[in-house]
Amino acid sequence: ISYEDACDYTQIGCVETVIPGKSNPHAVNSRSNLLKAVEYALADGYSMFDPNLKPGAETGDSLTFESFDMLMDAVKAQIKHIIRATANIAVNYMPNSEVNDPKPVKSLLTEGCTERGVDFNARGALYDYYQVMLMGIPNLADSMAAIKTMVYDRKYCAMEELIYQLKNNWPDEGMRLEFLNRAPKFGNDSDLVDGIAAALTEYACDCLREESERTGYSFHAQPFTFLWMIDHGRLTAATPDGRRRGEIIAYSASPMQGRDKEGLTALMKSLSKLPTKKTPGTTSAIVEADPKLFKDDTLDRIVGLMLGAAELGVSNAQFNIVSADTLRDAQKHPENYPNLAVRVSGFSQKFNFLGRELQDHIIARTKHAE
Repeated sequence: ISYEDACDYTQIGCVETVIPGKSNPHAVNSRSNLLKAVEYALADGYSMFDPNLKPGAETGDSLTFESFDMLMDAVKAQIKHIIRATANIAVNYMPNSEVNDPKPVKSLLTEGCTERGVDFNARGALYDYYQVMLMGIPNLADSMAAIKTMVYDRKYCAMEELIYQLKNNWPDEGMRLEFLNRAPKFGNDSDLVDGIAAALTEYACDCLREESERTGYSFHAQPFTFLWMIDHGRLTAATPDGRRRGEIIAYSASPMQGRDKEGLTALMKSLSKLPTKKTPGTTSAIVEADPKLFKDDTLDRIVGLMLGAAELGVSNAQFNIVSADTLRDAQKHPENYPNLAVRVSGFSQKFNFLGRELQDHIIARTKHAE
């Protein structure tokens, strides 16, 4: 990409990075649920959601992992396997897209297509690349931090007992709460969990670069879920972070809803530790704030916080300014809130137009008041 074109970038859709009139990012076409990496690593490639399936790589019996580093190596192997599968799907889908989904108007308006005589969806654009959505990163980091803290460091339980709990959807509620509440969580400026999130995200980015070299396609990381945190959560087993089977996973790079408890500054510091220079697809985080935070005497501090976050490398943060009480009342009495709009993903929508599951997800997000 030329320097001049790189400076002329913009964003389309939700947060997708493009060079206007010259690129095709294949937006939201490729998705990798990285939370599955810990599920597969603990089960030697088998799915805990459906034990009859073995979609992962063989990484050995997790009961023999004597150290956390051994588990990290297994999780990285699963990430590599997931990324390769995602790349293969994109490459194999291309002929179908070319034949069944041509874009004649976009082809006329995009540099490279007419010059080459190649359709927009057949990789005709001057800059053709895939922004691969990396989902479940906050949950993956929380899960790995929970295993390190509760199994390897504190010896709260053996790995065998944890795996039993996960396969059976946390039958011991007390144990689930221990893993949920006694281990550090992403979004609170914890070097342990933030470091895990950064390391595994960077590794996934490196895997995408390897797939670009292997396939001849251009793959870039995009820690973003759109609304698929619901669908992919439904197909993911219980996880060590205390999440139950089938529950929603975290939105994009945002902490799992309700887990960022140390304030906005801590949240921004956690986000700043992600390797955003390796994620040109752009990260996305929605920051929930209580309206009382935005008073005359605090507004300057909020502006300062955002400027500081940008200097640290936080590439995208979007605000919802509404209280949980207001949202709960809107659920009960929608007729009283016909125009209440909320930030859902990379877009806003009237709260009443959303399904109950998505409404509950937004309500559960931490509403920062300091």
